[in-house]
Amino acid sequence: MDDRKKIETMWGDKATPVKIAAELGISQCTVYTELKRGQETDGEGDVVLDENFRPAYSAERGQTTYQRNLRSCGFRPKRDIEQEEADGA
Repeated sequence: MDDRKKIETMWGDKATPVKIAAELGISQCTVYTELKRGQETDGEGDVVLDENFRPAYSAERGQTTYQRNLRSCGFRPKRDIEQEEADGA
């Protein structure tokens, strides 16, 4: 969460993803992924722009999205898979 806050602050101060990556010691790809993960959207799903006319980034939204995605990944219990196969056959 600390790195996400730094990304949010630096992004708001017009830092480039390359500069953010160098400052945090992470890959540029990671910064771009995180910026995409924490993009602010309006009620219709359109991306909200910040004062620099770039997609707005929120550290809280990035953290929430990360946790939601983490919960949905992984293996399902075997009994759930067997139940789906029995229902589909």
